[in-house]
Amino acid sequence: MSVPFAALRARFREDTMGGGVGATPGLTRALDRIGWRAVRDPSPEELAGYVVYLLEACVDEHQDVAALTHALAALLRDCGPLLDGGLPPVDAYTPAAEELLREYVAPSASAPGFAPPGF
Repeated sequence: MSVPFAALRARFREDTMGGGVGATPGLTRALDRIGWRAVRDPSPEELAGYVVYLLEACVDEHQDVAALTHALAALLRDCGPLLDGGLPPVDAYTPAAEELLREYVAPSASAPGFAPPGF
């Protein structure tokens, strides 16, 4: 289930407009909730800095949540652990990318946690 663009835009604007704290803290918390801290490197804080650019491009330019989800999946794959010397396909990270967006837009009390494909 995809996050509606309007909800994503509203959350991003709330974080970034009028002296807002920016999107990085919310994205860091969302990465924590999906279990990214277990990956160790890059840290959720560092990865959130990259995610902000993808989110900003979605909100201000292409406005395509599916394209954002694919870009996030590729980023998670590229930054995730090498499991057996190879990388799973980007599509294997789509559920984690979708969960990241859901947790950013509407944080849940508990999240299932990120599990790289193959675990």
